[in-house]
Amino acid sequence: MRSLAPRLVSLFAALAGLSACAGAPGVAGSTSNAKLVQGPPISDIVTPFDKALTCLNGRIVRKLVFSVGAVLDQTGKESFTDGGVGKFVTQGAGDMIQSALFKAGATVVNRRDPRVMTTEAEWRIRDTTRQIPSNFYITGSINSLDFIPGSGAEVEVAGVGAKYRQNRILVGLDLAMTDANSGLIVANVPLQKQIFASEAGIGVGRFIGDQLTNIDFGGREREAIHFALRQMLNLATFELLTQVMAANNFADCRTFVDRGHGYVDHTRTAEAVAALAKAKAAAKAVGAPPPGVAAPIPPGSRTPAGPASMPSAAPAAARAEKPYSGASGSFPGSGGGKAETETTEQAKAQAILTQ
Repeated sequence: MRSLAPRLVSLFAALAGLSACAGAPGVAGSTSNAKLVQGPPISDIVTPFDKALTCLNGRIVRKLVFSVGAVLDQTGKESFTDGGVGKFVTQGAGDMIQSALFKAGATVVNRRDPRVMTTEAEWRIRDTTRQIPSNFYITGSINSLDFIPGSGAEVEVAGVGAKYRQNRILVGLDLAMTDANSGLIVANVPLQKQIFASEAGIGVGRFIGDQLTNIDFGGREREAIHFALRQMLNLATFELLTQVMAANNFADCRTFVDRGHGYVDHTRTAEAVAALAKAKAAAKAVGAPPPGVAAPIPPGSRTPAGPASMPSAAPAAARAEKPYSGASGSFPGSGGGKAETETTEQAKAQAILTQ
């Protein structure tokens, strides 16, 4: 009987502890609402490339209209069995690009979900001819997701040990910007990133009396794959926009791209910025004004009279230069099927990007 009393005391103590757990977050009686855990506060999403995008705000002509088409998950990676989480890659890449365009100050029309417009047109309460057409649209895909085998090490001496392990995921994407007037691809960028993950821990094993006691603790860390993809898409959007701009219009914005977070060194923009820096250095060496800056007129001097001295008020597309000259190359059909001496209003607007 004496040996039964301690056991009853332990049982009642355990029951009391279980009843106390009923007041813990997420646990409640069958007729009560469970108390919800409050996590960190909601915040807006900020990436290391936001400064570069916002720097373009005001440098993109508002008459130019951008839209985003299909940006698909083409990795083919998904898992639905044995506790799988479904698709490994976000299905909302197009919406992320749309946010990046908006951050850059571009005029954006919604082509992500035309169902509302289509339904209202079918109901004859919407005139689709009043919809603003796109000048450029962005499409592409996230097309590679490779799991790179990791490595690690574990050492134990006299019951005390440490371990470390790391692995990586390689993700890649390709985006293209198309001139909606001609169907010509005017900008393209492929990007890749390694998603890093690691695990570290320490273990201690000791005899306490005649009992072996083991203590292990450690931690794991991994980059958030979808946040990393958002960063890639923001950088890619910046690259697409600047590929159809003159270098002196975006070179200072490119300095906001921190190489510690990302870089693009093998595209037309990198070559254009390098050429601009070289030209500025050469101009400085001979005391000439930098490229794109007019030389000052000496005091007392007069400019030659006559029509030849007047600056041309015609847009670039109406002059000898063709749209995207020096940026995407000249191409036929940029005038909407008209003669090369004529231009549409759309082509005129598009040509402003290269000024």
